[in-house]
Amino acid sequence: KFAHAVLHIESMIGALPVHEATTLYMGCVDPHLTYGCEVTIDTCNSSSDVIYDVQKSFYRRLLGLSKTSIIAAIFAETGIMPLKHRRFLLQVRFLDYLLTRPLDCLARTALNDSINLHLCNKPSWFSDLIEVKSNLCPHLTFPNANHLLTATSAESLGDYSKSIFSAASQWVQNELFRVEKRSYLLCLRKEPQENGLVKYHTMCRRQYLADVYNAQHRKALTRILAGDHSLAVVRLTWADNHHVPVPHNERLCRFCKCKVETPEHAMLECLHPPIINMHASFLAKFYTIQPNAIPLCNTMDLHHYLAYIASCRLTFPILAKWAFELTKFFNATPMLIPSQYRR
Repeated sequence: KFAHAVLHIESMIGALPVHEATTLYMGCVDPHLTYGCEVTIDTCNSSSDVIYDVQKSFYRRLLGLSKTSIIAAIFAETGIMPLKHRRFLLQVRFLDYLLTRPLDCLARTALNDSINLHLCNKPSWFSDLIEVKSNLCPHLTFPNANHLLTATSAESLGDYSKSIFSAASQWVQNELFRVEKRSYLLCLRKEPQENGLVKYHTMCRRQYLADVYNAQHRKALTRILAGDHSLAVVRLTWADNHHVPVPHNERLCRFCKCKVETPEHAMLECLHPPIINMHASFLAKFYTIQPNAIPLCNTMDLHHYLAYIASCRLTFPILAKWAFELTKFFNATPMLIPSQYRR
């Protein structure tokens, strides 16, 4: 309800900027999703998924992504920590707090009872925490349970926040690699830095989300980067009422009918006359705005060149506009579906 209430603001003020929406999410939605997580460990995925789905749905709608979009894309683009890792972070932080309490404190006594049950191979809060740690953050090392019984500080836990964030980042990276056929632009694209250089980040709040003021353009660019666009290479992956799944090499461009209809083909390569003119117009603007721009040539890998363009901060607005206009142009013409795959 609170997630819908936050997003309902868009009906009154228009599309929410990602930064402001994230602030509202952390202030109004996240507390409900993490309430009580310190004492209720997420050992059952089926019951926890209901909570995780709220975060996914919120950010998918905010970014303009569909229900079938790559889950990892919302974390890669916004830098928000996956909820299961955030809840685990709060649980370890609670352990940190308990370890600093006096040994005769009721909360500390409860912790020690839980640790003793764990040592006796009995179910307990501490056992559940260890189980979640082994699943989410196996590289995080806890001290020996016997040591924790008498510990008077949490220093032995080390820098657990950094370890958990690294585990979350690694999970996102693994997910992107797992679905690389759709996420390759996210894997290749780099993030511009303050010093003018570019650097690869698995998770961060992307600069284009703030630099592109037109929400429709921003969402169109996000869909292109996240592999959630309406081009044939994605849409013909699944069956529907009109066709069965089409093999990858037969998902041809609806205009030139020569190459697979991918973002890089549509934005940089398609030989359909109207699109050629649009290509030329975009690249002319790109070369003008971007200092020392690398010119496109026939020998270049288009995957990498499109990722290069998506890494140039000064041209984010025109790239987003180009993505929006091109998507609109393609959507006006039905996809090319080979007759043998039609129902």
